[in-house]
Amino acid sequence: MKKFLSTISMAVVLCSLPPSCTKDFEKINTDPNKILFGNAAATSLYEPLVYGMGSNNQYQAWFFANELVQVTAFTGGQTTQIHQYQVTDGQWQSQWDNFARFGFDAHHMIDQAIKQNDKYSEALGLIWKVVALSNLSALYGDIPYSEAYMQTANTAPVFDSQERLAEKFVADLDSAATILRRRPTVLKPGNDRMYQNNYTRWIKFANSLKLRILCRMSGIDDKYWNAIQTIVDNPVDYPVFTVNADNAAIVFENMDPYRSYWKANSVTESTFCNHRITQTMIDMMVEFNAAGNAVFEDPRIPIYAVQKGGAWKGSRGGIPYNEYKQYDSGAAVPNFAVLTNSGVPAFIMDYSEVLFILAEGVEKGKLTVPGQTAKTLYESAVKASINKWAEYGQYASKPVIVRTVDVNTLLAGKLGSYDMAAARDGTSLYAGTEELIACQKFISLYFCGYEVFHEWRRTEYPDFEIADGTSSNNYVLPTRFGYPNYTVASNSAHVAEALARMGGAANNMRVRLDWSFAKLHGNHRSPHPLQ
Repeated sequence: MKKFLSTISMAVVLCSLPPSCTKDFEKINTDPNKILFGNAAATSLYEPLVYGMGSNNQYQAWFFANELVQVTAFTGGQTTQIHQYQVTDGQWQSQWDNFARFGFDAHHMIDQAIKQNDKYSEALGLIWKVVALSNLSALYGDIPYSEAYMQTANTAPVFDSQERLAEKFVADLDSAATILRRRPTVLKPGNDRMYQNNYTRWIKFANSLKLRILCRMSGIDDKYWNAIQTIVDNPVDYPVFTVNADNAAIVFENMDPYRSYWKANSVTESTFCNHRITQTMIDMMVEFNAAGNAVFEDPRIPIYAVQKGGAWKGSRGGIPYNEYKQYDSGAAVPNFAVLTNSGVPAFIMDYSEVLFILAEGVEKGKLTVPGQTAKTLYESAVKASINKWAEYGQYASKPVIVRTVDVNTLLAGKLGSYDMAAARDGTSLYAGTEELIACQKFISLYFCGYEVFHEWRRTEYPDFEIADGTSSNNYVLPTRFGYPNYTVASNSAHVAEALARMGGAANNMRVRLDWSFAKLHGNHRSPHPLQ
């Protein structure tokens, strides 16, 4: 029987096809639209991988990440309670399978590229493999990597530690950049709709992704900041994003296989907007006077969201379902017209994120950036984020035009002023500049996959309330997802080893990842009173 690439879940990594891994195996093996496993040209594997990841990125931001960290709250029913931290084993499994599958697809692309002497595809495969599996690790912690995807040669691979994974991710990105610097032949030029086969822009993406991984680990040891400093000190050898045009963004079209998640799945406005904007987001993006009236709004908020009651009001995440009616009346919703427009790409990583990383490092005294201060880097980061979103204001039902005066007002006022935060005199929304930088980075990561969830666990900013409807996870915002049951069953020894190394015996959502604020500081920033 011919075997096909892609949707075998994590079977090739962790299990030798138990029943839960094989329920769709016949469909996989008989679907003529699937790519023949082992026979495909590396170039033919690129588009299914990248557009699949882009579509997945949009869905995960909307359905999971935004809900977990009070960007939105699904209050249109009880079919899902992610914002109340009710994440099932089936949902753990779907997330594990998604990212593991994309990692496998990239791995297979690399293998085929090596066999076919296609160095360009090999480099791109390495980058996308890191994108997929760095997300998998950020969600679960220790995962297989060094022994992953060996199929029947090893059906129970060891789980690598998070520090070892970071080393492997960085090494693979360095390998990709080394290949690309040699300008290998592009065998299928029309494939790359993201960077149009521009070697330098791909190298910038690889190095910028290194910054993200190193920053995530930076609380563990200063060696990660030192590695970032090396990148900063050697811009010729390690170029990173320097303009919004460098952003890693997957652009969709109104035809298969290039459709966004929203178009491919015919998501309706009512379904999309059952996830309501929370007051947490409103309070960070709208300035109110003493009477409760809005006197200034972040230029991004009318692009991010739509008012429903003539004023900026949000719902609440994590409260019991029977309390929502008092909050939902007039609560803002995500901007369906903008966010689901085919002209709006899937955001993988932005220039603004690079600037926020550098601003944080300088603010903490860990980095020196020539000619820059924490304030100038921070302000450039906010401007880059606003300018990115300004491009998509045209798709709003009432087009949004971002004015320079509004950007300047944001950076001079209580919502975004670095100087006010530094003064610590109560005029800023924030208690200090570290919190300001983290919260503005949080805002900038809107609909950027799971990154907003990863960042919150690293900094625990914004400092929001864990509400009383979250008892299913002991009133703790999930610090990770649990390994799926089939993974535990098929590789129990290595799962137990990984959990012990992470400091927990139980496979639950309260085991703290090594780089998380809670692990590094011994507790959460603002725990629920029952904790």
